[in-house]
Amino acid sequence: MADLEFYKSLKIDEFDPSNNGDDIDTDAPIESGVLNNLLLPVRPYTAEIGGERYFKFFVKATVDVLTLGLDIASFTTSPTEEVYLFEAGSNTELESDLDKDNLRLYGGFLVTNYDKDNKKVTADRDVSEFVKAGDKVTFYKEDNTKLVTWEVESVNGSEITFKTVSEDDVSNLKASSTIFWDALNKDEYKGFWVKEVVQPFTEAMEDPANEFVLNIWYDLK
Repeated sequence: MADLEFYKSLKIDEFDPSNNGDDIDTDAPIESGVLNNLLLPVRPYTAEIGGERYFKFFVKATVDVLTLGLDIASFTTSPTEEVYLFEAGSNTELESDLDKDNLRLYGGFLVTNYDKDNKKVTADRDVSEFVKAGDKVTFYKEDNTKLVTWEVESVNGSEITFKTVSEDDVSNLKASSTIFWDALNKDEYKGFWVKEVVQPFTEAMEDPANEFVLNIWYDLK
């Protein structure tokens, strides 16, 4: 048994917010690398007109753990889709409970330029919606292994300035704002949401399928 386990929510209905989310379903584990095990295939109608979809999942501890970090180590491979993370307000929260205009999102980007002298990174997109001052940004190698985490000083569009930087070269790496929390005791669990934004004229049932990688790390008590 792993130290942390991942589960779906009791209710999964992308078309009815009042029937999507709710509490943990311990009979529905999420298996890494299994196609559509967390996000359902994009339906042809949604792919044509665009839209947003929300999927809730849970992290459950089988031992006492602390200093946890969760983020998107590798963002979507589709040019017309984006995925973001955010914390659930409660473990029983439904999609209909969300204030969708004021979500605190976390997401990924690609570093296009690194100015070490000025402790500044330029991203391949405007990151101001999902990277904020005080956030921790984690940088990932090509194989999705964690390299280093830095704290954000300020954000201006696609430019991120950090409070301090290490000797690590983060040029051309993937990076993501990271959700941190202090502890998760044995048998406790915590809920999160994936927000998926589908642009109009996205390819439905993509082949090969669009994918993204979530990463979590922690310390044992």
